[in-house]
Amino acid sequence: MEPASIAHFCAYLCRRNYSPHTVDNYGRDLRLFFAFVDKDPCAVSGRDVAQFIEHQRQHQRTATTINRRLHALQHFFEYLATERQTLGINPIKPSHFLRRGCPLPKALAPEHVRRLFAQITNPLDHALCLLILRCGLRVSEVAHLTQPISTGSRSPCASSKAKGARIASSMSPRTR
Repeated sequence: MEPASIAHFCAYLCRRNYSPHTVDNYGRDLRLFFAFVDKDPCAVSGRDVAQFIEHQRQHQRTATTINRRLHALQHFFEYLATERQTLGINPIKPSHFLRRGCPLPKALAPEHVRRLFAQITNPLDHALCLLILRCGLRVSEVAHLTQPISTGSRSPCASSKAKGARIASSMSPRTR
């Protein structure tokens, strides 16, 4: 079942100068949703949306893909409510959107670290980079160190933050 309002919505997006790719993708996402629920847009409920999300997850769709489809639906239902005035309440709620985890940064390979340090010629820069690498300090924490670090000492150095202080022990430089 493809409601005629999808074609009207796509024409509306074209008039609003949306990218042709966006218009095509929104139309495809809407047709996919309405093929699944097989209901008139005015009869769609939050439960239908939740079932569609679960169906998408069972088909191994990523959170990004599901959220893109939900954004298309949300925009479509907003269009029906404001432009066409044929819908009272948008069934897409903020709680329907899936939380996307942020990937952790990847560690550098030892060879890349060696190549990076080979490019650092200034001894002070070299020492600061070693401090960041070996003590796990952030650049801003190194800039606000409260104790001088003497070469070869293992004394702790403090770095203050807004909510507390971090203490990292300095390490003697390794031989190259």
